Amino acid sequence: MVTMKLEICIELVKLTVDFVAALAESIEVAFRNRPPPPIQHLAVRNGRRSNHTAIPIPLVGFL
Repeated sequence: MVTMKLEICIELVKLTVDFVAALAESIEVAFRNRPPPPIQHLAVRNGRRSNHTAIPIPLVGFL
């Protein structure tokens, strides 16, 4: 009985890891395919545009 519960728990952990990996991959694809931000929303300092908001954020550390 304990062995069966442990096997079920291991299978649930495997499914959870697969789900999180698929979710992270789909979020990464969504970030890659998003349109660039409009120019008028970029901050302007000392006559120069600061486009630090246009840098994509990589999803690192999930696996």
